[in-house]
Amino acid sequence: MPVTAAELARWTPVALNLEPGATSLDWGDLAGVRFADPFFHHTVERWAGGNPAPLVRTDLASLKALDDAPSLDPCALIFHVSRCGSTLLSRLLGSVPGVLVVSEPAPVNALLLADPAALAPLAQAEALRLLVRALGRQRFGDERHYVLKLSSWNVTRLNLFRRAFPRAALIWLQRAPHEVAASLVADPPGWAAQQDLAAAGRAIFGLGTAPASRDEFCVRAVETVLKAAGAVPDWDLVVDHADLPAAAWSQVAPRLGLALAAEDIARMAEAARFDAKEPTPLLFAGERRRRPLPEPIRVLLAPDAEPIYAALAGRDLPHPARL
Repeated sequence: MPVTAAELARWTPVALNLEPGATSLDWGDLAGVRFADPFFHHTVERWAGGNPAPLVRTDLASLKALDDAPSLDPCALIFHVSRCGSTLLSRLLGSVPGVLVVSEPAPVNALLLADPAALAPLAQAEALRLLVRALGRQRFGDERHYVLKLSSWNVTRLNLFRRAFPRAALIWLQRAPHEVAASLVADPPGWAAQQDLAAAGRAIFGLGTAPASRDEFCVRAVETVLKAAGAVPDWDLVVDHADLPAAAWSQVAPRLGLALAAEDIARMAEAARFDAKEPTPLLFAGERRRRPLPEPIRVLLAPDAEPIYAALAGRDLPHPARL
């Protein structure tokens, strides 16, 4: 369908295609659709309504050509260990008027997994910057703060995000490693559902040896993500799962310069009563009690996992230069 450049500047990139020799972007007209769902793909699915979506396909050069459209740079990047309340935190922040939250957008994950040569003529950091800004279009005119919540494994590419957005606050959300591993083993995430664990381990987590089982994959993923986070010397804020939901308004919002009114906090507290991962409102019944990690799986956790987790808990000093 023919679309002018001015019209396309108001559209949203919904997919990054990595066909050999023909990297491209698919854009959808999400005018009037807010990112109010748990994840980016939920919003795209709600917009499509179960029907084939009308899309426009362009090359990556369009990102640079359209970058003058009113957009925000993210004021904060939320990294996390998985199964630690990051979706709850992002939804609570998104309930504050003027805050745009984009949660785990598939095009960003695709870009991070792409061969940098496939993104030419853009450098990888520049392509990331332009794509994230395209997702942060000021489509309604009331957006003042932009928060990007990333997938758990994205912390292994944190330096790339730092190059793209050097002034964004870096937030780390975590939970005790054995609790995260128990949750992932009981209910494997999408990246662990792939058939070729060796290929997924290399591409997503940079694992040098193939995991022997899906359970081992989950455990090694937790270790990899924790070690990547532990190597970051300057987190602006470290938040623990146990401190949610109150940390959203008592720690995170102040660090982002959000001046919350009493009604904002009340709205966030009310939203916290519902299951953060359900697109439609569903009262949260509490996390299903999980059995402790079986001993053969528990011993797979590296001995330094818990010490890294504990050390990170003390790394939440502010870094005013980025705020």
